[in-house]
Amino acid sequence: MNLEEGIVARHLLVEIIGSASLNEKETMEKFLQDLAQVYGSEILALQVYQFQPFGLSALLVMPESHVAVHTWPEHGYAALDVFLKVDLEPQESIPLIERYFAPQDVKIRELERGVKKKNGTLVHPGLHQ
Repeated sequence: MNLEEGIVARHLLVEIIGSASLNEKETMEKFLQDLAQVYGSEILALQVYQFQPFGLSALLVMPESHVAVHTWPEHGYAALDVFLKVDLEPQESIPLIERYFAPQDVKIRELERGVKKKNGTLVHPGLHQ
């Protein structure tokens, strides 16, 4: 799919399962900086908040794209939203996720975001497949 077909972005929903590296603020900041570099994108905003006694919420904002991360280290679990403009490939984030977090398992769902015509009718491909 591409912009001519009405797809404006790709959205990965990622679950990290069985990771011991989910409570380190500096690691999360470096992961998000490296992710922006993988995509060749400018960092508009990067914020990581450390909860007590554990857990992180992080947000990376890039032009027309963002990555949000929420961790539950006590469960070895993290949820990531990787929302990227159409000309970037969200799957390129997976090797970096595996390198930084060494999860036992990674679950991924990919959605196309935008509006396109199907038989003359507008449809939302990401939510109505």
